[in-house]
Amino acid sequence: MVPKIDTKIRTKDGVRAFLAVFLVATVAVATMGLPLLYGGVTTTAEAAEPTADVESYDSISQAESSLGAADDIYLKDDGSAVLHYKDDSSDLNKFDLGVDVSEGLVHMLVVDDTDNQNAEYEEASFSAVLDQSGLSGDGSMIMQKPDDLKDLNAEVSGEVSSEANTFDASATGTFESQAATAGTVSTNGHVTATPDRLETSGSVSVEGGMGAAASGTYMDVSLEDTNSGYTLDMTQEQLVSEWSASQWETREKAKQTLQQQYASVATGLGGSSEVTISNYNFVEQSNGQYKLTLEFTVEYSGIDNGIEQQLASQLASDPSTDLSRSEATEIASTVTDLEIETLEFTLDGSGGSMDADWTIAIANYDELSLAMIDMIEASSASGEIPQEDIESARTAIEAQQAADLTWKLEWDGSIEQTSNQEMKLDASISSNTENWGAYIDKLESEGVEPPKDVTFEMSAKTDGDELALDAQFDLEAKDLATQAVNAWAKSVQSSSTTMSSDADQFVQALAESELEVARVDANLGDGTVRIEGGARFKDMSKLTDTVSNSMSISGVASETNDGSASVYVYVDDMGDVDTASATKSDIEHLDVVGSKTTVHAAGEWDEEFPPVKTDEMQNYLKTDSNDGDDKDDKNGGDSIPGFGMGVGLAAIAGLLTTFVLRLRE
Repeated sequence: MVPKIDTKIRTKDGVRAFLAVFLVATVAVATMGLPLLYGGVTTTAEAAEPTADVESYDSISQAESSLGAADDIYLKDDGSAVLHYKDDSSDLNKFDLGVDVSEGLVHMLVVDDTDNQNAEYEEASFSAVLDQSGLSGDGSMIMQKPDDLKDLNAEVSGEVSSEANTFDASATGTFESQAATAGTVSTNGHVTATPDRLETSGSVSVEGGMGAAASGTYMDVSLEDTNSGYTLDMTQEQLVSEWSASQWETREKAKQTLQQQYASVATGLGGSSEVTISNYNFVEQSNGQYKLTLEFTVEYSGIDNGIEQQLASQLASDPSTDLSRSEATEIASTVTDLEIETLEFTLDGSGGSMDADWTIAIANYDELSLAMIDMIEASSASGEIPQEDIESARTAIEAQQAADLTWKLEWDGSIEQTSNQEMKLDASISSNTENWGAYIDKLESEGVEPPKDVTFEMSAKTDGDELALDAQFDLEAKDLATQAVNAWAKSVQSSSTTMSSDADQFVQALAESELEVARVDANLGDGTVRIEGGARFKDMSKLTDTVSNSMSISGVASETNDGSASVYVYVDDMGDVDTASATKSDIEHLDVVGSKTTVHAAGEWDEEFPPVKTDEMQNYLKTDSNDGDDKDDKNGGDSIPGFGMGVGLAAIAGLLTTFVLRLRE
């Protein structure tokens, strides 16, 4: 989880606290990309909840003032100064921290050894980039194969663009299983949906286990839509227990029982039903049960009129809707206009197995779809839904109808539990959409923004004792970075947690700083972990102004030597302090000065400090100060790695925070 902006980190000094919060907030912004588009404000707020082990402060000022001071302050005669923070106990292999306020750049690199004693993860790399044109990433991991996994080959891919909307997934594998009963479950089928017709057919087969429980049961059902109502034809065979035998022991009693079972449906809808038995057989078995065989027909009439009258009355009298009787009747009629072209279902349980098949086709629901939009618009709940969203939904339905948009889904899969405690999986599913390009063109012609362009690929494969995972992701969306930050700031500010004025100011400043690009990378291998993250803002001064009212920070640099890590904060303006002649007594009122702080007066020192590595930060983000927003190749020609997107970015943010915490004391 990524800390909220009003959560502060207890480090050795206030500047480190600011840097930690600032960097984690930057990376957190990248985490918001997907929730913003597909999860909304609620998901974004949840993604920003603080972790349990990060200490909280009421404001950034409190964090700055209560967390110690610089080790050294080097004053210059031009009103500027350098603040030095040192950690002699650091055991990191490499630690680079950089901030260039004028260029709006933030960067952090950490390299350290990792124990990985069990060598569970042999290699791993993942990262992601968020900018004004989208969110993209890829990543890979090689790890030890889990003990209960024998083999696996899985692939998932998908695309949503202006021309295509497709999805494919397949998996085969063998797993250890402690199930005591052998058996197989398999299924296949398809669904085809158009703006006014839905068709599906498929089958399910169960051998052993649950299949044995259905033994002795057979059912063949069909429902036909007629001019006067509906006709149900059914053939069934089933075992009847002794206690319920009296309901079926004669043909007349069987008819009475069927009439009771099926008449209530018609009666409740204001119609009528008639049962006709064409075949009846009731035979006692040797085990005390009875075998019932029936073929019968149920004819329903007057149901549609009953549905229309009841539904119209309910809608017209519902206080949550604002519908006249005629409007309610019109909506109700679209329900009964539905046409059942085909409805067939067969269930056969025998010999320790069960097989089920179905074929269903429903048509003429195009007017019903639009009627539902009318009903939503007329209900009191519409006040909670922006009118723009309601109209967009209506336009989308009309565009689907105009383009004859057709969606198809197919699947085929089986799971087998073997007698030697193994479970075998073999499954595939795919979908595609016909006339998608025409649908998108229609949306755009009506002024409705089409879905964001998304492509992704994921795979998992075993090779000997190893399991390899790979993933690629790309989401194209105009001004995504700005949208992400603004939505994140809004969700944090409107959350149930009370924010101080300083924290609220920081959140607002982050939004106003206009994030242009944020990137994060991580690699694990050969006993080393490498984590790097960075961001560029259009105007970072708004953020630095919220950290200190008395100092103007221009940049930050760092260096690591022989287990000692140092951070240098460059201050352009020390406020009302005359740095040319100031001593410690002249600046000890500042929060960055403590009893153990050594103040070096101007002209009395000749130390050299590491420069702010602006070029390296720009190169990492593949940008320079003249790029502006014209970045046709946002990935610099290479894919930007990112495994597990939202989760991965949040994890990296946590790791970055952890490494900053190690630089305390």
